[in-house]
Order: sequence, then structure tokens, then C-alpha cells
Amino acid sequence: MSDNVMDRETRTALIDVMESRAHVYQVLSRSYRTEVDAAFAREFVEDFAFESDDVVLSAALTAMRRALADADEQALEQLAVTFDRVFFGMGPLTARHAFPYESVYTSDRGIMMQEAYTSVARAYREQALAKDPAFTEPEDHLAVELAFMATLAARASLFLRAEDEAGDEAATETVRQSLVFAQTHLLNWLDRFCGELALAARPDGEDGFYVALAQFTARFVEGDAALLEEML
Repeated sequence: MSDNVMDRETRTALIDVMESRAHVYQVLSRSYRTEVDAAFAREFVEDFAFESDDVVLSAALTAMRRALADADEQALEQLAVTFDRVFFGMGPLTARHAFPYESVYTSDRGIMMQEAYTSVARAYREQALAKDPAFTEPEDHLAVELAFMATLAARASLFLRAEDEAGDEAATETVRQSLVFAQTHLLNWLDRFCGELALAARPDGEDGFYVALAQFTARFVEGDAALLEEML
């Protein structure tokens, strides 16, 4: 991103990129925040517009859409069972889990509410943001971290729409902050978490929604960080 006021074509392209990034992060955040319901399944299939040349991303997205396209009440109930078992450990003690908290993957003892929790809360405060109080999980829950990335992307889009040097500088700084957060608070644990999620969700369907979600999430965040780095 240039330090000078950019031409309209470049600006329009960057705004589109930021808005697309915000949308994907919002959908991913919702996917990890709570169980899939009929409304979300319908919106995902009908409204989640995302295209990529990456065959892994495309295949994962196709699998997610396929899993939700004909999700009747029984299928949604099974998805809820998987959600509770995998993310909250509800079910057999011998079942695999994938707890969606950064602290679990980055602390020495592998438990919640450790240094990562404090660090991400500080990052949110620095952006004058706070976790939605209606969501009672801690600040280093994956849904919250993804929502933070969505908010930064949306902010960058708004800054770019100002069409002046100050807005462009603010957008560049927001992109820089997004990259730092991705590198510091997502890429240092997401691969391991998504790997465990894919394994934990498999007993409920080899090509199920959460297996594909794991594949999509890891690949998208990795590619997004590379994109941001290239922009800077």
C-alpha cells in the first residue's frame, strides 16, 4: 500500500479485498461461536460468496456447502452434538476434543486463561474494542480472535473510502496491525488446533462440515497473512 494517495482503480480493488476479508472472518467467527442453526446454514449456502484459485480452499468450501445444503432438523442436531463434544468436551471421556482457546495451545500447562488471554485482551483495548459481553467465552477464544480480524478489515475499508492521504495511512496501519495480530495470535496455534478439530470431528462424518471448516480456516488465515505481508 503506497504512502501517497492511490488511484481510483487501486483503491476500489483494495476496498473489495478488505470487505471480502471482513466477510470471510465474520462467517468463520460465527462458525466457531455457536452451533449451526437453520438460518446460518441457509445463509452460508446462499450468501457466502467467496472465490479462490487455491484448490484446498475451494474444496473445503464446497464440502461445507454440501454439508449444509440439505441439512434437515436431524442433521442440524448432529452438528450441534459435534460442536458440543469437540469444542466443550461434552460426551464420552475417550472422545477427541479441540478446545478453541489460544492459551490451551500456547501455555506451558495447556490450560485456559494464560498469557495469551491477557495479550489478546490488551490488543483489543488498544483498538478501543471489547469482546461482546453476550459471548461468555474468554477473549482468546477463536471466535473472538476471528471477529477482531473482521473488524480490522472493515475499518481498513472505511479508511480507504475517505480517499485522502490520512485515510490511506490509517488503512496501512490497520493492515499492519492485522498482520501482527495474525502472526502473534493466530498462526502460532491455528494449525495445531485445526488439525485436532479435523480428527475430532471425523467420527461424525468423513466429509462433514467441521472437518472442512478446519481445513478452510487454517488455509485461509495462512493465505490472508501472506496477502497482508505482500501489501505492506
